[in-house]
Amino acid sequence: MEYKETMGKRISELRKNKGMTQEQLAQQVGVTAQAVSKWENDLSCPDISILPQLAEALGVTTDELLGKVQLRSLVVEDGAPKKEKKMHTVNVSLQMAKWEKIVFSLLLVGIGVVFLLNSLHVISLGSGITLWSVLWPFFLTCMGVMLCRKELNPVSLGLALFGLYMLLFNLKIIPEQYKLTWGMIWPTALILIGLTVLLGYLFPNRKGEGEGIFHVEKGDPVFDYSEEGGFVKVDAAFSSPSKKVTGDEPFRGADIDMSFGSLVFDLTEANIENGATIDADVSFGTLTLRLPASVCVKAENSAAFGGVTCPAGDPNAAIRINLKGDVSFGKIEVEYV
Repeated sequence: MEYKETMGKRISELRKNKGMTQEQLAQQVGVTAQAVSKWENDLSCPDISILPQLAEALGVTTDELLGKVQLRSLVVEDGAPKKEKKMHTVNVSLQMAKWEKIVFSLLLVGIGVVFLLNSLHVISLGSGITLWSVLWPFFLTCMGVMLCRKELNPVSLGLALFGLYMLLFNLKIIPEQYKLTWGMIWPTALILIGLTVLLGYLFPNRKGEGEGIFHVEKGDPVFDYSEEGGFVKVDAAFSSPSKKVTGDEPFRGADIDMSFGSLVFDLTEANIENGATIDADVSFGTLTLRLPASVCVKAENSAAFGGVTCPAGDPNAAIRINLKGDVSFGKIEVEYV
């Protein structure tokens, strides 16, 4: 049977079977707890140089960690193997049929021969035509065609047509007067994405359940919360938790890693220390920070296809918080209560 689990899922399951926290595993392999969290949420992969050490810490072979062989049952409860926990996985696959591989390889060889002959001055492609100006739209066109074969939708068709257009334009077959501008490209891309999502909602089974190019399987939500020395660590994925920090211990900062969901982080009843820092990494989700009106936030944010809403707050506030946000396809909202 084909083994389809992601490495992040295997690392998470093995770590829990060993009874280790993310911090303990991080110490054994010499990385940060945030790095382990990103591995387990499939946001990044371990460096190849630490795979042997990581496998040893988890009590498996490197091949088992990489998914080349089936993992052994490591925990037994009441005489029966422990059932596998359902975690979230995001698998993206794009396969080529045999004839597609042959055609694709022959096209690559053909392009290479043409440009080699051009470099030897046997043939002429014309001024302003470079190898790169032909290769990238060629690959874009091929990818779009393969996506169309897998699942025909506005995005896959638009990708194929855009690649073909750029290929013909760079070869100077399409005149300069018909050049597309960025102001035309990105609104068209938004329209195609919106139509694809709408069609997927209206006709979810048009190609059969579970089929398609991009397959997302969602399992149990992930929410890990810990406090130590006034510092809070939060890892959340595929969940919508709300956490209020209380107590007399000063709140000195937080490290929040959240993806695919929403999180409300409430500090309205916390004993906030002046100069506390919140590091927030948000991907495909929303983080809401609730703060007392007596606090002022200074934000340093990096957003890619995302947004940060941070009101100025009271400029005379005695307590100030530093917010360092890294947002990708999501948003961070600051609310004063």
